[in-house]
Amino acid sequence: MAGVATTVLMWILTTGVILAVPFGIWWLVDRAQRQTPAPAPAPLPTPRAPLVAVTPAAPRRAPAPPADPPTAPVPVPRGSRTLTVVPDPRRQAASTDEPTDTDEILAPEREVVVTREEDHQDVLAGHHAPGRPPTSVTVELCSSTVSRGKYRGDYAVEVRLDGARVGELTATMSARYRHLVDLAGPVRCRGVVDHGSRGFQVDLRLPDVV
Repeated sequence: MAGVATTVLMWILTTGVILAVPFGIWWLVDRAQRQTPAPAPAPLPTPRAPLVAVTPAAPRRAPAPPADPPTAPVPVPRGSRTLTVVPDPRRQAASTDEPTDTDEILAPEREVVVTREEDHQDVLAGHHAPGRPPTSVTVELCSSTVSRGKYRGDYAVEVRLDGARVGELTATMSARYRHLVDLAGPVRCRGVVDHGSRGFQVDLRLPDVV
């Protein structure tokens, strides 16, 4: 009996060892898996802000240059009388790049007629329409000579409109204003162009001198 009991005990022990080995291996593997930390979840992508169209800023305008101070009247003495040259605001408004003397205009104190307009009707026709009120113009006075007649070749003050000759002053008026034209060079004055029985005519506004 003792031998049978021993045999049974040995079988039980052997069977237990055989069963214990795979169970132990499974237990160790399972424990190792439980101790291994799970991988951290991947971070979610950060949402991108929507693109916003940016309107370009308007270019900054350079400040306007300061306006030139008004030109004071320039007295031109002659004997006991005074010739006054005043600024022409229309000329100054049109351009500020030309020399200062071209921006001055004679004081319109009296009316002076122009002769020889009949030789320049085509030029005057470009500045006035018959039947309309007189047209205001600005003309230039230059030193010249009488174009024809018994005084041909004598000194005369030539009248120019936009650079084209439109007549001349009479011998008396040329002598009266010669000193002013010779002193200041070509000078500018106001005038009007009209149309009458003798065609186109020009009348000037000049300083009142003797």
